Amino acid sequence: MSNGTNRKPPSAREIQHALLTISRKLEEKYGVPISTAIGAGECSNLETLVPAVQAADYLGISQKTLANWRCSGTRGLQYVQVGSRILYRQRDLDDFILSSRKSSTSEKLGGGPVRCGRKLR
Repeated sequence: MSNGTNRKPPSAREIQHALLTISRKLEEKYGVPISTAIGAGECSNLETLVPAVQAADYLGISQKTLANWRCSGTRGLQYVQVGSRILYRQRDLDDFILSSRKSSTSEKLGGGPVRCGRKLR
């Protein structure tokens, strides 16, 4: 499957991000929710709930970091608690990833100009 270039095939994460971006744009344009879940039934309106362990893996962070975000509430990532189980809606995780996109380090949380990891005075 060579097309004359030595480009690496996209990673699963890159493909997933592209699918999320496309589905969100189609939802905005046509006003119809589009499921990106593989194997999801056409009429499925159920929200997919993901355990904290899987959510941390999906976001590429440790479980401890996810727990810290949950306790501090600084990242705004909503969760569901059922008994002692912590669950996340898949859609909330996807939205969190899309809303976390940055084009420079000056767009860090807390705002204000940043240079080399330090706030400018």
